Amino acid sequence: MAFHYSRLRRVRTAAVSVLGAGVGSVLLLAGPASAHVRVFSEGASEGHPATLRFRVPAEKATVTTVRVEVTLPSGVRPVSYPDVTGWTHTSTAFDGTTHVVWTARAGHEIEPDDHQYFPVRVGPLPHRASLGFDTVQTYSDGSVVDWNQSTGGGREPEFPRPLLILDAAAKDNQSQPQSGAPGSVLPAPGVSAAAPAAAGAPRSDTSWVPWAVTGLAAVAAVVGVVTGNRRRLAWREKARTTSPGNGAAA
Repeated sequence: MAFHYSRLRRVRTAAVSVLGAGVGSVLLLAGPASAHVRVFSEGASEGHPATLRFRVPAEKATVTTVRVEVTLPSGVRPVSYPDVTGWTHTSTAFDGTTHVVWTARAGHEIEPDDHQYFPVRVGPLPHRASLGFDTVQTYSDGSVVDWNQSTGGGREPEFPRPLLILDAAAKDNQSQPQSGAPGSVLPAPGVSAAAPAAAGAPRSDTSWVPWAVTGLAAVAAVVGVVTGNRRRLAWREKARTTSPGNGAAA
């Protein structure tokens, strides 16, 4: 029986370790899944006005985001800029494009592991399959990240350009699988294009949750089976040692 206990203890320890690793993986998944600048516009379609919402995360662990610049491509005409609490904005037209700059007031910077939405209302969108928005993110230490890399070649670049899909058929020309509904967003497989109801309202990218929950449930089931087997063996050993004729009652 000591052998059985020892073996079950080792199995249970391994299962708990796997469970811990699974929890760690879930936490890690939450970061990379949201660590891109994205553009959302619920129901966006060619020839119709839209509200674009740019979601900007602060990826660095020790510094804040203090400035965000988005370039609206030619054919995208800004109409208004809803207020973002604690941020000022300026816009400049240049060579058919519009450069919009948001600057944080003191105390309103985007903190590490947080994000902010920057909305822009625009006129009728041009008749194009997709629209790309080059974005420049500036941190409090002076470092700058250019989100302007094209998606292609079957791999997602390190700093992809936020891309809004207007034509569902355009998804077939992208290197990454998408839901393909008009107004969807690239890159980020499985991310919904639906925007939050209000500007600046937090929204988490949770497409990874069902898979993570399924995996953790499977690991938890293994732990449950091992624990149940240990309890059954303990009960059997107790019954054997207390049964008549085994010398325990003498």
